[in-house]
Amino acid sequence: MVLEKLGRSLDNAIRKIRRLPTVDKDAINALIQDLQRALLSSDVRVELVFEMTENIRKEAMNTKLQKARRKDFVVKLVHDELIKLLGGKPAPIRIKPGKKNVILLVGIQGSGKTTTIAKIAKYYKSKGYKVATLTTDTWRPGAYEQLVQLSEQIGVNCYGNPNEKNAIKIAIQETKRAINDGIDIIIADTAGRHKEEKELMKEMAILEDKLKPNEIILIIDGTLGQQAFNQAEAFAQTTNLGSIIVTKLDGTAKGGGALSACVAANVGIRFIGIGEKIDDFEEFEPTKFIGSLLGIPDIKSLVQKVQDAEIDIDPETLRRMVHGKFTLEDLYLQLKSIKKVGKFKQILAMMGGGNIPDALKEDAEANLAKWEVVLGSMTKLEKESPKIIKKTRKRRISIGSGVEYSVINKMLDQYNQMKKFMKRFIQMQKKGKGIPGMPGIPGGKAAGDFMKKLGKF
Repeated sequence: MVLEKLGRSLDNAIRKIRRLPTVDKDAINALIQDLQRALLSSDVRVELVFEMTENIRKEAMNTKLQKARRKDFVVKLVHDELIKLLGGKPAPIRIKPGKKNVILLVGIQGSGKTTTIAKIAKYYKSKGYKVATLTTDTWRPGAYEQLVQLSEQIGVNCYGNPNEKNAIKIAIQETKRAINDGIDIIIADTAGRHKEEKELMKEMAILEDKLKPNEIILIIDGTLGQQAFNQAEAFAQTTNLGSIIVTKLDGTAKGGGALSACVAANVGIRFIGIGEKIDDFEEFEPTKFIGSLLGIPDIKSLVQKVQDAEIDIDPETLRRMVHGKFTLEDLYLQLKSIKKVGKFKQILAMMGGGNIPDALKEDAEANLAKWEVVLGSMTKLEKESPKIIKKTRKRRISIGSGVEYSVINKMLDQYNQMKKFMKRFIQMQKKGKGIPGMPGIPGGKAAGDFMKKLGKF
């Protein structure tokens, strides 16, 4: 999960509030302290943290509500203020179908711009556009060759001129060539620059003037922490930014600083990079992102992913899964299906797994081949009632399958944790633990409708 530590801290803070019989002044102050600690440790700018938490404190203290509604109100306050921290709403789409579009990417060197260009190109290609990449980076050795290789991987043309040292000339000539070739969207790379590099910043402004892009996107390195705020501010002062892409969000504790850079630039976040591979790229929707951090299920997106993957779900297996009465074989079959949808951790996050157990952090799919061999050495009773598998049975299964003890233990541990996770998920839906009236966040009627659907199984 992206920003796992922050998500765990926020999820725990919300759980504390939900467990309390009443939410009083002391509970609100304790929540404020938990939020401040979580956000500051994720490197969100101090001034932003205190401004946000003070807003929550004032609203929570001064709004008169019935006791039964106060918990949901406070959680909604946290949700809304976190979304404000991320620009308030998704960045508007500026691509015009039927027209020639130019997207210009800017950022400091090492922020992951070139790889991100390939990711954006693949994204728009999947939407049916004829896409091409363009590099104007004449400073970094091998910049053109790198983009050519990445472009070939995703099957799009790459434009540029490695023999020309004038970035402005390259931009103008190669953009015209791409337009003449019938390209719908040209995604242009620029030389990485620091806010103190005046000449490069000036070059960027000239590129904007000459290309007149539909959108300029700032690439922010997710590991920058609080430095991201100043970088975003400097780029926003030099050029007309339209949105931000945050890269390298996987496994960094400083991502909160980069995410909050949108406040400095006064623009929204369009995409986030969650890994080095071309497919490790997601559209950014503040409500869904904050929901995953707070442990709130995103059922709509999960259902859509399953439909997009064209997975044939067996109703009887699903019924056992959602009621926590599944067998080891059921889990194995469902994990095989999940591989078509996405990474196991991402699916759990959509189900409200803000606090994912340690046993589930590792993608279980990685061990599927070994699991199949292990299952082949088990009796029907062992598959249906894994709790009976103790030391003697493990030894027999290990010898029969040729698989080490650790794999068997991990499989059983993941099975037990998944049962607990599914039990918690269903309980949360039954009790309507979402936030009524908030789109995409199950609760109240939405939870009831969802449970009716599950009841059909």
